[in-house]
Amino acid sequence: MLIDILPSKAPVLLTHVCRRWREVAIEFVRLWASLKLPLREPETLEGSNLQTIAEVLKRFKKARMRLQVAVARNCLVRVSILDPLLVPFTTSLTSLVLSRVPISQIHALPSGLFPSLERLALHINRDDYQRNTWTVLNGPVAAFESAPVLRRVATNKALAGSGAVAFRLPWHQLTHFIECDYDENAHRFLTDILPQCVTLQWLGILLLDADLGQGFEQLWDNQPVRIMPSLRSLSLDLERDQYPNFFDNFKFPGLRALRLKAGYMDFDDEDADADPWDPDEVNRFIDKIANEFRLDCLSLCANLIYRSTLEQLFRATPHVTVLDAHIYEKYEHLFETLTISQSPSQCFLPRLKTLVLELGSSAALDFEEGETIDPDAFASFLESRMRCAPEGRLRKIVLYGRYPDQISDETPFVQVIQRYLPEGLLVERRVVTELRHGKFNDDWMERDPELQDWLEANAISWVSVHLNPACFNAYLRISRNPVEIMLFDLC
Repeated sequence: MLIDILPSKAPVLLTHVCRRWREVAIEFVRLWASLKLPLREPETLEGSNLQTIAEVLKRFKKARMRLQVAVARNCLVRVSILDPLLVPFTTSLTSLVLSRVPISQIHALPSGLFPSLERLALHINRDDYQRNTWTVLNGPVAAFESAPVLRRVATNKALAGSGAVAFRLPWHQLTHFIECDYDENAHRFLTDILPQCVTLQWLGILLLDADLGQGFEQLWDNQPVRIMPSLRSLSLDLERDQYPNFFDNFKFPGLRALRLKAGYMDFDDEDADADPWDPDEVNRFIDKIANEFRLDCLSLCANLIYRSTLEQLFRATPHVTVLDAHIYEKYEHLFETLTISQSPSQCFLPRLKTLVLELGSSAALDFEEGETIDPDAFASFLESRMRCAPEGRLRKIVLYGRYPDQISDETPFVQVIQRYLPEGLLVERRVVTELRHGKFNDDWMERDPELQDWLEANAISWVSVHLNPACFNAYLRISRNPVEIMLFDLC
């Protein structure tokens, strides 16, 4: 975990106790090896204060270092941040996060500065990027293209408005890439860049309107079919609930984990207000999952998923052993679908062993009506999964909550779980208050087992919402997709 450099927190706090404590703390290099620099106030960005922070950074003494430089949304940057805070330390950096640092300053960094950099996350301020047009920047950022050991990259700005790349990266050596650009569709990335990622194992991508559904298939008419044998995990964030068109032009023979994040998942037109999938696209999607993938892990993040949709997804993924779910509204659809009925041979996900549930965000919490998980529907599900044949029994339930009371012993559905603890059912509870401080969205990255050692990648998915509380609550009541709202403010 990255540690804030603040006088009120360790490790800086330890240097204020007494002279001896100060000497010990400064010499203990590991205290200073994972630091977050939250530049919240305008006076922090003055030259003398930046130099003071730079002196603190020198305490890691050329050890391997992880660093996050985060500028608050309303701070106007008039001086160079990276010259004093980053450039002197680049040879030892293994992990770097730049959040709202002016794109012009990143562009000014020369190539070849990062011989040890393994992980990179870049959150570019949208307004800043639009002010610094492609003509002003004169081409893509080249600072990281020669980083010889760079393996993981996350960014919210992969492409420029012209469709050209915003950052030149060593695509051929990346193993993990997360793209979360709300301004540009992903078509150019998928056709020109993704095929270069020959060693990619984990991909997360945001798909906008022009990447989804009918009306845009012609963009792929003359594209060849690409095979990506190394990809094991794929996360798709669908801005609109439609078919991801690139599926027809890519094959992932080694895929074992799939995450689908959407608003309303409705394959059968059960919601008159939602955009239904075309029946042919539903068939292609299910056929792809059933016949090209052999999934061990399935993750579903949505406002609402109808039972018929769940049945089709689960029927296509019989080998799944781990199911991760974050359903904002009507969680009971999930448990009713997975309850084993009178014919155990007909049950869905017969090999399910681990169930991961997100409790930090729901309609019940936002509107203070009922329970996030209905205890009766959950009780029927759990009873059926604990009374089936031994090889099909559920082994573990993992609960995530923003606050302790969301997954406490007093929560009705948690009391249901406790009945089966003597029978060997395991339960893990993970309260992630600090990780989610300042965010509205309970991000799926915190539940992904492959990203547990790279949670700072969360920085690229934060989207600012400029609303006062009254307006924000009103927006929630009319939004079709409240799960997609994200709020982050360093101030």
